[in-house]
Amino acid sequence: MLLSTLTAVIAVLTALDHWTTYVCLSASVPGWHVTEANPLAAWLFDSVGLGTGLAIDTAVTATAVLFVHRTRVLPGSVKSLCLLLLVATTGYAVANNLEAVSLLGILSGGTH
Repeated sequence: MLLSTLTAVIAVLTALDHWTTYVCLSASVPGWHVTEANPLAAWLFDSVGLGTGLAIDTAVTATAVLFVHRTRVLPGSVKSLCLLLLVATTGYAVANNLEAVSLLGILSGGTH
């Protein structure tokens, strides 16, 4: 039950992370240059474009999460720890992105 719950939370957080990343990186805010903090994601977005990069990131994340969720190689405690780590890091990314959206006034049409 815990693994299923963590997997669902990761799905929601990943969707929020990718949406807020798209909003932040595709918005043009005068006086600001918003960049991707994750160097691997920044390289991916620079290489294939933001939309395609987010699609690839989604596919890789989903594959990794499903592997961890379903594999019999790892004990349940290790699976839970891996998924909890992903919840924490993705949750942090979402919080950071939402703060940027708010501070930059991206969705409200201007900076605050």
